[in-house]
Amino acid sequence: MKKNYLLLIGLALAMTFQLRAANVVPQAGVFYHIVQTPSNMVLGANSTRPVVQTPTNALNQAFEFVPVDGKADTYYIKSYEGLYMNKASNDWDMIYEAAINGLSSEWVLVDDASATDVFRLLLNANNKYMATDGTSNNSNTYCDKSATHERGLFKLEQAVIPTELVAAYNSLTLGDLSSVTANVTLPETSNGIAIVWASSLPEVISATGVVTRPDKFSIIVKLRATMSQDIDGVTFTMTKEFPATVKAVADPVDQLAQWDFSSSSISESNGELVSTDAISGFAGKFMNEAGVRTIGGASDRINVLDLGNGTGYFDMGTELGKAIYSLSNYTMMAYFRVDENYSQLTSPGNFIWNFSNSDDAPKDQNGYIICSLKDQAQSVSSGYWAIGNQAIAKGGSVDKGGWHHIAYTQDGTTATLFIDGVSVATGTITNLPATSLVVDGRSGTLFNWLGRSCYPGDVYLRNTLIYDFQLWGIPMVGSDIETVAAVTETIGRLNAAYTANPKVELTELKAEYDNLTMPNLDAVTSDITLPSKGTLDQTIAISWKSANPNVISNSGVVTRPDYFNFTDTLYATLMKNGQKLVKKFAATVLAAPNTTFTGNTMVKFDFATVSDSLVTDAAEKHFVGKLKNGARINTIGTTETGVYNVLSLGDSIGYFDMGAEVGKVMYNMSDYTVGAYYRISDDYPSTELAKNGNFLWSFSNTTDILQDPKGYLIGSLKNQVVTISKTNWTTEQTVGMDPVSPAQTGGWHHMAYVQKGTIGSLYIDGMQMAVDSAITQLPLNTLNKPEFVGSLYNWIGRSCYSNDVYLRKTLVYDFRLYNKALTDEEIQNSELNVGTNIEKLDAAYLAASSVNSIVDSRFKVASTPEGIRIMGLSATDKVSVFDIAGRQMRVTNPSLIKMNAGIYIVKINQYAAKVVVE
Repeated sequence: MKKNYLLLIGLALAMTFQLRAANVVPQAGVFYHIVQTPSNMVLGANSTRPVVQTPTNALNQAFEFVPVDGKADTYYIKSYEGLYMNKASNDWDMIYEAAINGLSSEWVLVDDASATDVFRLLLNANNKYMATDGTSNNSNTYCDKSATHERGLFKLEQAVIPTELVAAYNSLTLGDLSSVTANVTLPETSNGIAIVWASSLPEVISATGVVTRPDKFSIIVKLRATMSQDIDGVTFTMTKEFPATVKAVADPVDQLAQWDFSSSSISESNGELVSTDAISGFAGKFMNEAGVRTIGGASDRINVLDLGNGTGYFDMGTELGKAIYSLSNYTMMAYFRVDENYSQLTSPGNFIWNFSNSDDAPKDQNGYIICSLKDQAQSVSSGYWAIGNQAIAKGGSVDKGGWHHIAYTQDGTTATLFIDGVSVATGTITNLPATSLVVDGRSGTLFNWLGRSCYPGDVYLRNTLIYDFQLWGIPMVGSDIETVAAVTETIGRLNAAYTANPKVELTELKAEYDNLTMPNLDAVTSDITLPSKGTLDQTIAISWKSANPNVISNSGVVTRPDYFNFTDTLYATLMKNGQKLVKKFAATVLAAPNTTFTGNTMVKFDFATVSDSLVTDAAEKHFVGKLKNGARINTIGTTETGVYNVLSLGDSIGYFDMGAEVGKVMYNMSDYTVGAYYRISDDYPSTELAKNGNFLWSFSNTTDILQDPKGYLIGSLKNQVVTISKTNWTTEQTVGMDPVSPAQTGGWHHMAYVQKGTIGSLYIDGMQMAVDSAITQLPLNTLNKPEFVGSLYNWIGRSCYSNDVYLRKTLVYDFRLYNKALTDEEIQNSELNVGTNIEKLDAAYLAASSVNSIVDSRFKVASTPEGIRIMGLSATDKVSVFDIAGRQMRVTNPSLIKMNAGIYIVKINQYAAKVVVE
């Protein structure tokens, strides 16, 4: 059966096209797969782009060649879905469009001499050839290639068309969906073929046809019917789309929004300045340095939007986006004044308004409406600048120095741009927001701004004032605009006001600012009363915001911190008539009673107190940490050597979580000491130890510094460094070994970091190995973030960089944190006694392992003022000595090895010991 089917296909192919002077001639009305040779990929569709794909017999891989009248061997290439393969208007990309676009749609089949059924496709628009840069699935096609491009050879194979499916597709209708107010009946079959329904916006029309009408603004919902048919084991699928306009519950109104920034529209909440539009109640926010400026004399004052000279803009909010999605015929307008001294008006960007589905248009390519004062142009795109973009423009930048008015109106497909009430550009734009901007799953544009571009690399519109932005759901002509905006009169009024006083300063606001005081904030123990209005002028509103609401809330509720006093900052925003001043107050909240430390040892995890996976530290607050991901507690040593509990990190992703309470302590460190003993196994490969990560400790505000760079303090055994940063690697300050070297494996060691003032010192095995006198980043001023009361992620053995390796095959003992800088004497003797403890840990480990200690041998090793003396050697004994950096020392006389002061590892045959030369 299958063999006969293939034979029939072969015969059909033989009959489908003829050879005319060695050129392939497609047959009218027949659909083909266009096969790239020799890759055997076929042309298909990836969204709006023609691409090469693995053959699947999908109908979007089927094409008809429509002859161009009067031109030999020239065709329009039309997909089975009725779209034409065209050149993009702005570059060499190939795109699918619903209409023919002149020479940009005309393809000449050019014979290739290598075979009679292989051809190239020449575009008449530029006399260049189609080819792909790659042959992987969904590689794009381009029309800028040479006549010899290796991926520009094609041949035709007739496509199998599922006739029953096509008939079901063609016969499926839903009737009039132009004004939906009730549930829609969605048939389950068409011509006997089952239908699966989907909706682009299920909350408005569900997949079963249930309609929930929007409150204010009508919206187009796309209902999609998917039908399938199997032919000889191949499944063909077709999807038919029905746009349905769901009418809003409220009656339509002509005017949709208006921001005039009047005093009555301005309010303030949590330090944010808000302006509510006068028509629909949309709440917009002044972002970054944008704010309200008052211009004019005493008799005529006008509030305007001041964008500032940085990244200021006005965010009209996502609710406005619902109005944008409802637009077919529409008008938008605003007044503006660009400062005479603004020097970057010709730079890309400078958008007066932007209604976009994305804040990164070149990345997401999903549509926007934008108006740029750079070239006095309005653009409406279903994609981005290169795909689906339509625009009209006067060209050239707007005039600076003086008030002007810009308006855009859409009437059917006719687009008109007005400057100061006069038409300056007109053209055809078929991209209507209601049909071209709508994105599945959304009810409106999300990014609706005055003064900011949806292209991240563009400049903001700066040194510019904006007044009276209006949005209408109807088209207007010049006389209409003059009627609703009084353009001539308003421009005169604005210019007069600006001349009278370009920036009115409210003296009563400054007087209230100077009068506002908050006494008794240097030792706060109870809630604070925060005034909500002025005392000199009670029409001045005052709102408050705390830098750390965990300590002092925005309403003045105080939560006293544990362990240490905490300095918070209160910001008072004084506002009147849209103008505001911000005054800040430092407030020190005293630690809760009975929580402060009595000594200098903040944390001491010696792993002696363990219950299941919980470990309690031995310092006075008894913080509880947790063993994670297979990390465990091992016991080493004997009665003779002493018994020690040590943290074993394992050989995977084990680590020890010291807990968030430890982070509260770390936030208060200025002079401090942090350190721990560790033993890296001999069989931990050097290649693994050299990888990023291998952190002995990490105190971080986030679990992934790459995605959320909020600071850390880390100690890495990869290169024996201690690093602190307020963000990520770009702001680090580091103290480490020079030259850089990894921690030594095999044997116990100790790493400590000491901060005293701005001096940071690294100690290895009790010896100062590196120092830097310019370490200005301290946990107190670097880790401390306003939204936290302590670092949340405090780990032994795990990195705060998500891609880093864990520290593996390592034992850890006696992690400590002090709130003071230990001295050399305290590190080496009285407090930590590092040298002695290393010897004890080595002895304990060796007693329970196969590694032999020199103590158990015939050899005797002693430290002398000259170096290291070894007794009991024979001529065949092999002696080697290493310093703490792992470097092998020269041995000329094994019985008396002259060494400077330091810590060394002595190996004699299979025996080892650590020796301190003083």
